[in-house]
Amino acid sequence: MAVVAAIVLGGRLLLRSLFRWIARSKTPEIFTAASLLLVVGIAGLMQRVGLSMALGAFLAGVLLAESEYRRELETNIEPFKGLLLGLFFIAVGMSVDFGVLMQFPLQMLAIVVGFMAVKGLVIYLLARAMPLPLQERPVLTLLLTQGGEFAFVVFQAAVGAEVLPAQTASLLVGAVAVSMLVSPLLLLAIDKLLLPRWVNCGVAPMEEISQQQEAPIIVAGFGRYGQIVSRVLLAHGESCTVLDHDAEMIEAARRFGYRVFYSDATRLDLLRTAGAAEAKILVVAVDDVQQSLALVDLVQGHFPNLQIVARARCNALEPIARPGRDARGARAV
Repeated sequence: MAVVAAIVLGGRLLLRSLFRWIARSKTPEIFTAASLLLVVGIAGLMQRVGLSMALGAFLAGVLLAESEYRRELETNIEPFKGLLLGLFFIAVGMSVDFGVLMQFPLQMLAIVVGFMAVKGLVIYLLARAMPLPLQERPVLTLLLTQGGEFAFVVFQAAVGAEVLPAQTASLLVGAVAVSMLVSPLLLLAIDKLLLPRWVNCGVAPMEEISQQQEAPIIVAGFGRYGQIVSRVLLAHGESCTVLDHDAEMIEAARRFGYRVFYSDATRLDLLRTAGAAEAKILVVAVDDVQQSLALVDLVQGHFPNLQIVARARCNALEPIARPGRDARGARAV
């Protein structure tokens, strides 16, 4: 307990000064070396006092994660993390006794199904209580029902301490590995078979715009660009009719007090209902390029007096067009 307390308290007091001194040197290699030395040193110290090296590595990770330089550390350690994680799983795979798995296949299958079912039930109930949308619950449940890699460390430590026999530990390690193998396959099956049926389940259907609008400005699309334009207009007391075809976006906007109508702006009848015949300005804020071009063509063909304001997109390899009107007559912003 004294060693753990010294590591946690001493690390919080000394690491900040140490990393601040390293940052002044402007040498990223020292950051990497210092962090790796910290992990190895604390792990060796924990083994020295009779505790697990995995516990020492965990404490070192907590100290590094709480450091103000954690972002730079993550960037510098990223190549080593992937390499060491791969070596860890290779070592785990080499430690699996496949003879035990072949000898007790039914027991291993029962363990996999049993703990995944129990974890899945608990996680699903928690997801339902949070609450999460119905479409997201199966994915979240399957992502968390598989066994974790820390189980490998625990089982190996249990064998070293003679808490579990080697045969039982091999069976448990194999069950965890099988759960990791099965989870992506189950996710793929759910994505192909179940989620398409649940796409509109539990979601109230959106009613298309039906009442005639008379606002002088129409904003087609309520993405990032459309939200900025709408806020500026509302801040200046200008009334506008906002259209969008994303039901989730509309629900989120309504929770924040925005009035957004569910409509496909490329439909002529819905544009008429939105007041395009009497409006003065149409702000094209549609994310999809082809839909935005189709909307501009539709408006220019049926509402020639409606001024179009649209954001311009250009390829970085192509010359930027001069300000003014493009080939379609829309003012570029």
